[in-house]
Amino acid sequence: MVRPPSEDRRDRLGREAFITLYVVGNHFTEQIDELCRNKGISHPQYSVLWVLCLSDEPEGVPMGSLADGLLNRAADATRLVDRLVAHGLVTRTPSPHDRRVVLVRATSRGRAVFEALTAQIKALHREQWGSLTQGEVHELTRLLNKAFWSQQSLAPGESAHVAAPSRK
Repeated sequence: MVRPPSEDRRDRLGREAFITLYVVGNHFTEQIDELCRNKGISHPQYSVLWVLCLSDEPEGVPMGSLADGLLNRAADATRLVDRLVAHGLVTRTPSPHDRRVVLVRATSRGRAVFEALTAQIKALHREQWGSLTQGEVHELTRLLNKAFWSQQSLAPGESAHVAAPSRK
């Protein structure tokens, strides 16, 4: 019988960390998705309400800024806003200062949905992280940010352990 080559400890730990993060992330996201569905919106639509309701812009948030803030393509943000407009949760109006700019603002109904859902999500987060201390949650967040941001300056497929080019 041919045995597969033994796996390096670092490789095994990395795979286990990835699988755990993937499973937990999917589970936590599904829980939030369910809360959103119960309010008649999707999780991405809740994210739009989040940006709008926490904005300091009294006239509304420019559509382009909204897409940037959500890390979405403009077409995706437009579809999300279209659905929220159809539900009466946001309005879309031309900017009085620049007709090329469309401003998006939450309606009072949209704010009410956001506030109710946010309270439910905060309660869910307390449950999700309830077995960890605040220090452990802080450390987990720090480590996940470290892992994420250490990869951001790299090209796809490039390893973080590539030696820097030598200087002559």
